[in-house]
Amino acid sequence: DEKIADMVKRDLVEGQFLTNGRLTRSIYDEKSTFTDEIDTYTLDKWMTGTQKLFVGSESHVDLVGDVVANKEAVTFRFDEVLAFNVPLHPKVKLTGKVVLKRGEDGLITSYQEFWDQSVKEVLSTAKI
Repeated sequence: DEKIADMVKRDLVEGQFLTNGRLTRSIYDEKSTFTDEIDTYTLDKWMTGTQKLFVGSESHVDLVGDVVANKEAVTFRFDEVLAFNVPLHPKVKLTGKVVLKRGEDGLITSYQEFWDQSVKEVLSTAKI
C-alpha cells in the first residue's frame, strides 16, 4: 500500500499527471476507467485527451494533505490550475478529491474525480 501511494504521489507532485496525462501506467489495469465531472474515459483516451486538452507547462496541481492507500483504494485531495489548449490559454482553478479503486491484484481499476465546485462554477473562474 505504501509503495503504490508513493508512486501516485510522485506522479502527482513531480509528474503533474492531472495536467498532462503522464502517469505510471504499470500500476493501472489496462481496462481501468477514468471519470471526471464531465464523462468517463478509457486509460488511453484519458491519457491522450488530457495531454491534448491542457497546456501542461502552464498548468499546475498541488497535493493537499497526503496520498492515502489501502487494499481497496488510493485517495488524495488536489488544488489545481488548468490552462486549456485553445487560443489565449484560459485558465480555471478547481479543488477536489480523486479516488483510485483497486482490484484484487492491487492494480488501479478506476479513477474518479470529485470536484468541490460544479462544472459551471469551475468554468466561471476562467481567466486569460
